Amino acid sequence: MTTPDRDDLEARAKDYVEHLPAETALGNADPAGGVDSDPKAFDEAAEENQQ
Repeated sequence: MTTPDRDDLEARAKDYVEHLPAETALGNADPAGGVDSDPKAFDEAAEENQQ
C-alpha cells in the first residue's frame, strides 16, 4: 500500500473543509440548528440570572 503525498492530502483536506457547513468548519456546530431570535434577549436573561 502506498502512502499519499503531502500535496494530495492537503488538496483532499481543503476540498473536504470547503464542503462543510460554515458552522462545522468553524468548529461550533449546533446540532439543534440554532435560533432565529435576537441574541440580545439571551444576554439580558443571562444578566438577570446572575443577579
